[in-house]
Amino acid sequence: NMNKLIYIIIFSLLTSCANTSWEHKSGNNTELNFHKGFCRSLANAKAPTYICKDPLMCKPEEFSLAITALGQNAAEYNHCMYKKGYKSK
Repeated sequence: NMNKLIYIIIFSLLTSCANTSWEHKSGNNTELNFHKGFCRSLANAKAPTYICKDPLMCKPEEFSLAITALGQNAAEYNHCMYKKGYKSK
């Protein structure tokens, strides 16, 4: 089914956006992994991602919920990292 393929492509594009490289503005990245974990848990608490009832196939009405939730989660994560003094590379 072509729709399923489009969903998979969009989903993979969104998840690849989450794998941004970060660098602290001070040049000291010793706490990077700690801060990434902190911001990930904060983002998941503030903007939980939506899992479709059937993980292999989202219904059309669920798909927009899943995409919106992923976007909000990524925005919370990025905001947290910027507040901690990181910039994306």
